[in-house]
Amino acid sequence: MRSATYEAIDIARKAGAVITYDPNYRASLWNGKDEAVQFMRSLIATADIMKISDEELPLLTGETEPEAAADVLADQGVRIIAVTLGKDGAYVRVGKDGRYVPGFAAKTADTTGAGDAFFGGFLSRFIASGKLLKEVSLDDGADFARFGNATASLCVERRGGIPAMPKLADVLVRMNV
Repeated sequence: MRSATYEAIDIARKAGAVITYDPNYRASLWNGKDEAVQFMRSLIATADIMKISDEELPLLTGETEPEAAADVLADQGVRIIAVTLGKDGAYVRVGKDGRYVPGFAAKTADTTGAGDAFFGGFLSRFIASGKLLKEVSLDDGADFARFGNATASLCVERRGGIPAMPKLADVLVRMNV
């Protein structure tokens, strides 16, 4: 499977695709922590956009602070980095610049799928912007993160991963758009 991952990335890159990466570490899916870390770290340099949780920072970057971790990831070539911070929102970095983007108040019922909801919202906003990767500014990245935060805040208010994913109209209401 790992060779298939590298092959898929190579094919996508040759086709001009933007490569996104969310390591989504789950210990139970690996034979051991060292194997997981080695493989997940090997994919960082292939990513254009990466979402990583604050819990994954030490594992994949050796850092605990979002800014320092973003430095490590950017040094490996990742252009846009989003560090999710749970209810506190996200830290987003575009190129050399970074910013904290606050979360939205939510009545948490279940956090299953929150990271996926964030990254799905983030990427949908990126795609909707119509911008090329090299055209994305920090203000754009913060907007993508704000949209992701709104999406995740709605997701955690319902139980289950997929059933809790919000509709676009609900996200826009949450954002007061």
